[in-house]
Amino acid sequence: MTARLRRSGLLVRAGSSQPVRTPATGIEPVLFDWHDQATWREAGSAADAIYLMRPDLPAAPELVAGLIEVNPDAHVVLLSEQGAETLSPDHWARRVEDAVVTRAASWTLLRPSWFHQVLTDPRFYRDAIRDDHVLSLPSGGAPIAWVDARDIADVAVAALSAPEEHHEQAHTITGPEPVPVASVAQELSARLGHRIRAEDPPPQETLHGLDPWTADILDDLYRRVRHGGFGELSPAVKQIIGREPTSIGEFIDAHLDQWRTSPMPAP
Repeated sequence: MTARLRRSGLLVRAGSSQPVRTPATGIEPVLFDWHDQATWREAGSAADAIYLMRPDLPAAPELVAGLIEVNPDAHVVLLSEQGAETLSPDHWARRVEDAVVTRAASWTLLRPSWFHQVLTDPRFYRDAIRDDHVLSLPSGGAPIAWVDARDIADVAVAALSAPEEHHEQAHTITGPEPVPVASVAQELSARLGHRIRAEDPPPQETLHGLDPWTADILDDLYRRVRHGGFGELSPAVKQIIGREPTSIGEFIDAHLDQWRTSPMPAP
């Protein structure tokens, strides 16, 4: 994301709780921590535009509102989620969007479907695909309009680079087709040369042991998947960046090594 912004000729400050300076990138690291409001002004007060990744915290609506009040004139591009506009006004994700819409002088909402990258992320599905040969997601067989995070980044760069063109716009961002979990497993199987089994467990099985807030958020997310809330397609990628979005098959082809088990070393 930051590299894409630099290639667009923008001056970039990258906020992180552990900022690291990398020579010759032209990107300025700056300390930013959602849990330390003292870092907010230094990170955001001088920015013309802010790319805001929603914090997965119960107090996210209040935190986002507080950050925007530091610099309400900046153009805020919020990474939200597909279907947020259909949620009840008191829903956590909807309240985060409202914190932006009601406080920022200029804003754009990005509402992506499920990222391709959850398949290669060890926090989600990579290890189970690689080690157990299983892709388990309580989808009820409903398709998902999987989207590549790099396509989302390109849309975000467009919104940050030309705020006047994206002011008060909400962009739903999806891949080129809705694909059920079983079909993703079939695609993986065909390319890896061994079977990847698709599982559709009861949601409560996947939520066991989680803290109540996280469990509630995921339970709602899985319910929306099962009811088709992440299967609708959007032309936003083609319309905004001028090319077709990356397909799940293209993503799998480019990342096969992520799911291949490393060979055992010779004795």
